[in-house]
Amino acid sequence: MGHSGRLGAMERAVEGTLAEESFDFDEDTAVLRFDGGMLYQTSWFLAGGIGGVTLLLTGTALTFAGLEDWARYALGAGSVLLLLTLVFMLLLRHGPERPAVELRLAEREIACGGVRVPLADLRPEHLVWRDGRFFRRLHLRHPRLRRCLTGFFAAEADEAREFHRQLWGLLSEPYLPGPIGPVQRWILGAGALYAGINGFRLDHLGTGPSPEEAAADSRAAHELLQDPWHVYDLDQLLAAVNWLVQDGHRADFAQDADLAARPAAEQDEYARLLREVDGLIAADRMEPPFVERLIELVRVRYGAAGEAYAKLVPSLLRDEPGADASEEGAELALFLGQLFNDRDHATEELHRLRKLADPELRSNTGRFLIWDYSRALMLYRWGHMAGWLTERYCWDRMLPLALDIQRRYSSWRDMATCYLQGRQLWSGAGEEPQTDHDELVARLTEEPLSPWNLVPWDLELRNDWS
Repeated sequence: MGHSGRLGAMERAVEGTLAEESFDFDEDTAVLRFDGGMLYQTSWFLAGGIGGVTLLLTGTALTFAGLEDWARYALGAGSVLLLLTLVFMLLLRHGPERPAVELRLAEREIACGGVRVPLADLRPEHLVWRDGRFFRRLHLRHPRLRRCLTGFFAAEADEAREFHRQLWGLLSEPYLPGPIGPVQRWILGAGALYAGINGFRLDHLGTGPSPEEAAADSRAAHELLQDPWHVYDLDQLLAAVNWLVQDGHRADFAQDADLAARPAAEQDEYARLLREVDGLIAADRMEPPFVERLIELVRVRYGAAGEAYAKLVPSLLRDEPGADASEEGAELALFLGQLFNDRDHATEELHRLRKLADPELRSNTGRFLIWDYSRALMLYRWGHMAGWLTERYCWDRMLPLALDIQRRYSSWRDMATCYLQGRQLWSGAGEEPQTDHDELVARLTEEPLSPWNLVPWDLELRNDWS
């Protein structure tokens, strides 16, 4: 049924009953509060009020019967009882409040004062009814926490049973934070590795619910779009997403895998030329023999097709119109752009070649789509947080990416393994461990509220937000 459905059923069950005012739900904090004190106030008020009124009526009847002495006792006792009841009610209402019992759905615990009990520790037998002549009281009887939660009149037995049933369902079901559907949660799970490492929540698409969280998330989205993505407007955002989806870093990985599979002498020649050309660019020495060395680098890089690529170098350097119009020209333009503009590119590519010497890793380069797609999913989210994209637009564009991811991998763990391998190839981090990322994978695998545990990998992915 889900938590929203159970809360609605609980509200309907108590409507018009004694328990109606004994609990309330705070949607912002996902906390359900039980105030058993209301039941005690009502019980004392009814007992004292009925007793006092009964004595007053008895005294009145005795007066009419001529039994003045007995009447005075009855009237006096009735007045005192009503006064004591009133004083007691005032003390309860204006005295120190007894701490309420809080069912904290997001934290998966029930708490009162300083006592906190995980919901996983609760059993059906911990919810106990105490029946009296006029009231039925529902108590929590856990070894660490014993409190009255709510109560009903004895005549409200059906409502009490329904409330009990829905409450236990609420306690025993996992809490799914955020007003999103299973498919949306799956999509967020597919992008969880990149979103999580950057500190963004995984239970909704956009900014946090509070004004402070919303402002902080929007500011962080703008900052991360600008550095490292160099995205300052919507057009640049969509261009970055398109590059990630069409080619991304996996195109470099595939090219490097081809290089790593070549004879050692050819790899050494490529590494020597790459270092030489990179050094000339760093020193801003573009005079001869720079162009000749660059052409030779391109020829070696692209192997059997190297001659065709090498012929494109002069026109691309001169920025001639249409030089990058062909598929080869566009690919070479991207490589030259990285070589000229990214001072770390040569070092990172040599790192990838060393890593890809492993035949098993090299054979897996076709499965690094998640490294690019997870970041494309996050770019859509940041675009929404920045105010450039609507929520509907993002979900509609993210769904096809999620379908591609689901088709490519067999499980959340399989996806995570390929993501980590892709990141290691991209990072140029040598043999440094990816500790933060490994820990994030462990948390996403183990935490009950992780999207990886809330929705199955083989969920049917279709639009569930229209």
